[in-house]
This record gives sequence, structure tokens and C-alpha cells, in this order.
Amino acid sequence: MITNNDELGRMVLEAVANDYEELEMIVSEIVDWTGGGNDVPDRKQIEHTLMVSIADKDVNAYEPSETSGQLIPTLADPQRLHTLWFYITEQGKERLLRLEEEDRNSGIGGL
Repeated sequence: MITNNDELGRMVLEAVANDYEELEMIVSEIVDWTGGGNDVPDRKQIEHTLMVSIADKDVNAYEPSETSGQLIPTLADPQRLHTLWFYITEQGKERLLRLEEEDRNSGIGGL
């Protein structure tokens, strides 16, 4: 199981960096990236890290508008994570770039 919060936080940011993503897709991507072995974080870890990323303003939560179908910003409620969509903020993009730079400088490869 991944115990490094920075590593899991980076994975969450990478999962939402290019498109709006649902929780299931975020979990699926992280499982794929970790190879399905012993380093796979459990769903609760991923949900917690996603909520921390939202609290830190690195990720925003969205829900579909009932009238237009477009995604509109909303508050993230842990009970509704499975119904929301997520996307990285500008601050999150900057944090992700710093984390990737730290990985390169330390010789750790990105995903």
C-alpha cells in the first residue's frame, strides 16, 4: 500500500490534470499506475487524498447542471464523491509541476 502522501497526492493530481474525471476513473488510473500489486492504495486512501486536494484548493469538484448538462462548480461532500467530477486548478497544476520537478531531481520517474 502506498504510504507516501506526496506520491498519492501527485497521482490524484495527474489523474485530473488533463480532463474532468469521475472518482471511478481516478481510482482506476491509480490502480493501473501502481500495477495492481502491493503498492495499490485502497479506495478510502484515494478518496481521502482527493478530499485533501480539494481542501488545499488543488482540485475543484463539479456536478452536472440539471438544465444544461454542463459541469458547474460545487462543494465536495464525501458522501457524494461518486456523483461528482473533478478537475485540477491552476494552483494544483503548479503543485504538480513542482512535484514532478522534485521527482526528476531525485531520480524518481513520473507516471
